[in-house]
Amino acid sequence: MRRSSVIGPMLLIAVGLLFLVHNVWPEVPIVELVSQYWPFLLILWGGLRLIEILYWAMAGRPLPRSGISGGEWVFVIFLCLIGSSMYTAKHVVGWLPNARSLRGMVISMSETYDYDIAAAGKTSEKPVRVVIENFRGNARITGDDTNQVTITGRKTVRAFQQSEADKANTETPVEVIPQGDEIIIRTNQDHVSDSMRVSDDLEIKIPRGASLEAHGRDGDFDVRDLQGSVDLTSDSSGVRIDNIGGSVRVEVHKSDIVRATGVKGTVELKGKGQDVDFENIDGQVTVNGDFLGQIQMKNLAKPSSFNGAHVDLQFEKLPGQLHMGLGDFRADNISGPIHLNSKARDVVITDFTQSLDLTLDRGDIELKPSLKGPLPKMDVRTRSGDIDLALPADAKFELRMVADHGEAHNEFGSPLVVEEQERGATIAGTIGTGPQLHLESERGTITVRKASADDADKDKDKDKDEELKVEKQ
Repeated sequence: MRRSSVIGPMLLIAVGLLFLVHNVWPEVPIVELVSQYWPFLLILWGGLRLIEILYWAMAGRPLPRSGISGGEWVFVIFLCLIGSSMYTAKHVVGWLPNARSLRGMVISMSETYDYDIAAAGKTSEKPVRVVIENFRGNARITGDDTNQVTITGRKTVRAFQQSEADKANTETPVEVIPQGDEIIIRTNQDHVSDSMRVSDDLEIKIPRGASLEAHGRDGDFDVRDLQGSVDLTSDSSGVRIDNIGGSVRVEVHKSDIVRATGVKGTVELKGKGQDVDFENIDGQVTVNGDFLGQIQMKNLAKPSSFNGAHVDLQFEKLPGQLHMGLGDFRADNISGPIHLNSKARDVVITDFTQSLDLTLDRGDIELKPSLKGPLPKMDVRTRSGDIDLALPADAKFELRMVADHGEAHNEFGSPLVVEEQERGATIAGTIGTGPQLHLESERGTITVRKASADDADKDKDKDKDEELKVEKQ
């Protein structure tokens, strides 16, 4: 006689209770809880089934041939499919269109209506802090030799009817509100319904000595000629900053470019985006986040760092220039200590001073330290890639280069010696009294050679070509 199990009915009762709770108390996030914790149903099912079988065995009752019947296996498969689908729909971004994206699709089918923004101004007798509240649109903020905040521009309203757009224009005036040492610029865009969208393109002039704090949703910021600090936060924005006397802080969740030039204070960048371009920065530079486009840096006077999911970079200063893309890293005239830890990219570092700590998962490495001054200490490793080291002819150093699986080429000459191994090779030797140079490639060819002035000229030509490519883009 086949012995039936009570586990199936118990699970049906549990599922029924979940839906009952959802109907009686809708505020309880049943869907979120089920999508996150549905595997516990399988664990509970298996545990109760095991206890049930053990009870039958202790009672001397006949045991089933299999722990789970065919019908129960079908139920397990359906439970896994449904649970996995619910988790994906709730937790994987972009898997299903959310309310915001659906609302955007509806708004995109509406008409566009344009309006002039009346100029607004307030007098300021002393340096102030100008705050632009959360808004959608572009803003060009310029410091001017004035004691007023003035605004001009255009407003765009997307609506299905002219009357709706006119009403939205009336409900969203651009206001300039003085509050103590602050002047607040308010667009009132949140006053309209979700069926419409209001965006402003603003030309704002503020006192040159003022500081700026701005919050945006979608649109670009262009800020220039201010003596105070700049603090920008945006969901999706391109940022261009020039000629700032104070510090700069930028936080973006999505950007096509963040460019800062001529900043006297520190520069801090957080978030996610594409291109980054920093030039002529007197203060410390800090970048935290994933910026996956073209990274350009030039003439940075203080210690700087770039920390992301794919790269960890620190250096002391950059009198020259640096370029970094997804698959390459080039730096010329950079001062250490230099620390670079990256996954997959080819690295070329020329005319560098002070110590170098470089680790790659995969990529070729070319190193050409400065021909002037003492040779810096080096600790270089790549799991897969070639290493090419060009040293000054009169350098003093202690060298050890290792290719675990690869060839070795000594073009520097005596007293460096190549030792062949079963699958790899080593280049080692000491010339005078100098720093330790340790370079290792698990899979790749290692080469050491004498550098010449022609090498430096070729590298500068390559850097100029890279700059021209970036400017064209």
